[in-house]
Amino acid sequence: MELPRSVQLAIACAGIFFSFSYFAVLQEDVYKKPYGGEYFKYTFIALIAERGINTLIGLMGVCMLGGSGLTIPHRDIFVSGISQMFAMAGSNEALRYVSYPTQVLGKSCKMVPVMAGGVVLGGKKYSGFEYFQVFLITLGVCIFNLMGKKKKKGGEDSLLGLCLIGFSLVMDAVTGGLQDKVKKRTKELNPEAGEKPVPTMHESMLWTNLSGTIVAFALAIVTGQITSGLAFCMRNPEVINAILVYSLASAVGQVAAPPPAPLPARGEPGPR
Repeated sequence: MELPRSVQLAIACAGIFFSFSYFAVLQEDVYKKPYGGEYFKYTFIALIAERGINTLIGLMGVCMLGGSGLTIPHRDIFVSGISQMFAMAGSNEALRYVSYPTQVLGKSCKMVPVMAGGVVLGGKKYSGFEYFQVFLITLGVCIFNLMGKKKKKGGEDSLLGLCLIGFSLVMDAVTGGLQDKVKKRTKELNPEAGEKPVPTMHESMLWTNLSGTIVAFALAIVTGQITSGLAFCMRNPEVINAILVYSLASAVGQVAAPPPAPLPARGEPGPR
């Protein structure tokens, strides 16, 4: 028996909230906690683990539950996965140079660049009410985080760290626009699949994270992090456990997203 849509939504919201909250706590520990007197600074190693675990879980989901049967625009979804990886790399690396409250405050504005990217790159149009909603949500989150920052100061923030947060927000904008292009391209490639054809959750998870894993691995080799980072992890196995657990929490958060509501057949009324 299928659960009502409202129950699915409640379970999904709870899963997303708790998994990403735990993800945030462990991520702060990885970058801010001293390990044997030294700090973790190997962002691409962390991204290989996080993106890689998400890729594997996406692959398992496709193998066990099957795919959508759609023609997927792999190139477009690969590019969006790369920009998403760079957005995460910027915010992760910023933790080395700014306090965690500052990083959270900066990323609280993510909805604004995502919307801008959708307009500029994806050709998307928003209503005045949608702009107002984003403004209110962003304002509310910023006020909440600023109040929390006054209660607990997290140390000095460097210009480099603030620039990295800015870079991350720019990449969020690019990702938002590219994801809108993926939706358009999917519709073009599957004209007989209905009004809004979408890949399954696991298909999106697989292809988006696979490209991020590949690029993160290449950058880890180029920057030398593949050797120095692995050496750090071998000296401090505690950091390996933290990265693996928060990577799994990230995957749970992605899996917790509810499936889209089924579209009504032609001639039938839509959901009310």
